[in-house]
Amino acid sequence: MVLATAIGLVTKDGVVLSADRRVSYGNGYILSKSVKKVFTLNNMVGVASAGIPADFQSLVDTLIFNVRLYELDTRRAAKPSNIARILSIILYQRRMFSPYYAEMIVGGLEDDSPKLYVLDPAGSSLEDKYAAVGTGAKLAIGILERFYSPNLSKEEAMKIAERAMRGAIERDALSGDGIDILFIGKEGAIEKFIPIRLT
Repeated sequence: MVLATAIGLVTKDGVVLSADRRVSYGNGYILSKSVKKVFTLNNMVGVASAGIPADFQSLVDTLIFNVRLYELDTRRAAKPSNIARILSIILYQRRMFSPYYAEMIVGGLEDDSPKLYVLDPAGSSLEDKYAAVGTGAKLAIGILERFYSPNLSKEEAMKIAERAMRGAIERDALSGDGIDILFIGKEGAIEKFIPIRLT
């Protein structure tokens, strides 16, 4: 089971990535309320994840190492399609023996055009305009489908991401304890944390 919730959506100005902060075990035993699951990889690309923290943290560390090697070798910044391909290879290599239990969303700007890729634990990669992964994905995707438009501004997209995450957190016991939102646009990366207190 891929725990927690992460989402991504493409806007006219860039890409929004978001995830909750809860780490749960089994059917609701909370191990942590402060695990970050959204990361910037360079000035123009970020990643959001849902899954087992040890797996996605190890995966992100491996990805950062390989992205730096790619950038040193090519002498240019890695684009979202490059990073999605590298991540796909890393996941595919481990699919049969000790796979990473993580679903990932890669997003960012490629030649000033926003791109979003969704990857499963076997390394399959799919480009999309919006996506949700994890245990709260079915709840979040309904909100994204209802309110998504490719012409959303940065502010509108961040509000929709927050609304979709809140919808998932309210109904999925394995998601919660705050929302990390990352916007990547021409001005670079902007991060925001929204604390959540459910009564």
